[in-house]
Amino acid sequence: MKELDAFVKTFGEGLRTLAQGVHAIADKLDSYVGSSDDGNFHTEFDAAADDSIQAEAVEETPDKTIPRKKRAINATTVLFEIISGAGKSITMDELQKETGFDKKKLSNILQRLKKQDMIKSVKKGVYAVK
Repeated sequence: MKELDAFVKTFGEGLRTLAQGVHAIADKLDSYVGSSDDGNFHTEFDAAADDSIQAEAVEETPDKTIPRKKRAINATTVLFEIISGAGKSITMDELQKETGFDKKKLSNILQRLKKQDMIKSVKKGVYAVK
């Protein structure tokens, strides 16, 4: 029972701290927006409707196109591109030197590519595109 009381007390203190943080954020937002105690917000939209208030000139910025991120290339795609670019066939040792992958990772990826019918095993340790 004491543990439950301690938990409830700690939980209540945490909620009070959270509420204080929320109030602090609300106060900052109110000061940012420029609200007053009467609850009326004064923004540039209100200024546009009121002829007695001069609106600030806003400098236009040119549209900037955000470049798309390059799509991440996974290890299977990298390995398939190397095998397809090798010409006739490529050995496991050559693949290991070219990719830097360990033999276990290479074996797993090669099995996946064979299962997807993208490559074939010419002989043990030698692979080519189908």
